[in-house]
Amino acid sequence: MVVVYNNPIGGVAAGFGGAAAAPLVGASPLWVALGAFALFSAALAVARILPKRER
Repeated sequence: MVVVYNNPIGGVAAGFGGAAAAPLVGASPLWVALGAFALFSAALAVARILPKRER
């Protein structure tokens, strides 16, 4: 069982971008990769619908 709320290091580690807090909250590399893929896909979708700049 992972103790989330009574862990004093969790709040400090979350300030470092969340990567240091991943083991403390039980995040597996699979979920981190899935989240990165989702954010990347969302960024590509937004870039596709934005109008192109004219030079």
